Amino acid sequence: MHHLAPDAILSPLSSCSPRGEIRSDGLRQLPERLDVGGTGRDMFLWRGPLSGVAARPLCACGMWHPALWVSPLLLGVMSVFRRVSFLKKAVDQRNKALTSLNEAMNVSCALLSSGTGPRPISCTTSTTWSRLQTQDVLMATCVLQNSSSFSLDQGWTLCIQVLTSSCALDLDSACSAITYTIPVDQLGPGARREVTLPLGPGENGGLDLPVTVSCTLFYSLREVVGGALAPSDSEDPFLDECPSDVLPEQEGVCLPLSRHTVDMLQCLRFPGLAPPHTRAPSPLGPTRDPVATFLETCREPGSQPAGPASLRAEFLPPSVASIKVSAELLRAALKDGHSGVPLCCATLQWLLAENAAVDVVRARALSSIQGVAPDGADVHLIVREVAMTDLCPAGPIQAVEIQVESSSLADICRAHHAVVGRMQTMVTEQAAQGSSAPDLRVQYLRQIHANHETLLREVQTLRDRLCTEDEASSCATAQRLLQVYRQLRHPSLILL
Repeated sequence: MHHLAPDAILSPLSSCSPRGEIRSDGLRQLPERLDVGGTGRDMFLWRGPLSGVAARPLCACGMWHPALWVSPLLLGVMSVFRRVSFLKKAVDQRNKALTSLNEAMNVSCALLSSGTGPRPISCTTSTTWSRLQTQDVLMATCVLQNSSSFSLDQGWTLCIQVLTSSCALDLDSACSAITYTIPVDQLGPGARREVTLPLGPGENGGLDLPVTVSCTLFYSLREVVGGALAPSDSEDPFLDECPSDVLPEQEGVCLPLSRHTVDMLQCLRFPGLAPPHTRAPSPLGPTRDPVATFLETCREPGSQPAGPASLRAEFLPPSVASIKVSAELLRAALKDGHSGVPLCCATLQWLLAENAAVDVVRARALSSIQGVAPDGADVHLIVREVAMTDLCPAGPIQAVEIQVESSSLADICRAHHAVVGRMQTMVTEQAAQGSSAPDLRVQYLRQIHANHETLLREVQTLRDRLCTEDEASSCATAQRLLQVYRQLRHPSLILL
């Protein structure tokens, strides 16, 4: 027995029209009982309202049609699906950003905690000469090596800054450092990335040495975190929950990797060392040496012609700069990789360790070599053993003299600066190991210092005089100034 609502009526409808009757409120009253398929089985239909049941829309004929309520339902499902897709995309993006931040934190901690030991992520720089069209160009190759267990993915960039000596010394100059940025994508553990870039010569045709190449890893917080906090392709106002002030104020994190100085000793070329069939073309220099041209015009008519080398030897002798180092200090510094090699040969190999010709120098056991500077001038390196007799009361001190000769004053200064830089590094490392210097004659050192102080005061007086004298008087003053400079070089002190 079926229990019905009070306002529901059940009646046989086999003899009634299926359309029903129109009520006074404009709605069509359906029959309460329908014969389905003529089977004699009755289907009862609730006519009155039921609690908790939504009214179904009717078609024009008064019958219930599924399409009239499926379409709004599909629109609702599509709206919910679209919103869920946006939410899922935002969640995935933020999870990816959190993963990247966690990886960046691990990389930063690994680099900062490495100290003086081998770094898990390193960048090494080497230089070589390359021929581009009709000009020789000094190229720097930077190799980024990932030896850690972490990956460098989105947000990482390798920044390489090239700073010339003129920009580093002249703070008021308009020149600025050149910075190259290389995105680092998918650099997993054990992978490496190689970047080659030109160092010179510049627009003026010269190479301003030394050149400093600094390599830095940069992690962009704006690129990784900014896109996750404020997704740009979202149209759902629910996702715009992060105000702009939540974005990171800093652009990113910088992690220095290496700092490499390219000096004259690395840029020297030795055309005479290569075999004849593999000898590289001579470096490009000026089409005509201006000094040789000037000296040839000064020759008397009818005199025998002379080449540039003989003219320079007669009128412009090469400048010389030298530095003396204790033989004991050099043996202690070079004992690891130069055992069984004569000290002079080992010293020259150590000086040219970052030059491409070091293998030939090592194979031939050379103690002196003549190279070519980037501007085409000759540079002669000579290493020989000497004895210092006046420094130590116990007897002569065995030393090694490194001498640089060149007709170009600028090139000899650059080469001497490179030698001194290597010596300073060596002395600092040996001092950290606790090596001690021998007893010296303090009075002799004080006398040398006093003599140099007197010569330096004379140099300042002569330089002031040159600014006020006429051309005839300034010639004699310049000659005296040159003599004083030569006296300042002798006696040269020794590194102990």
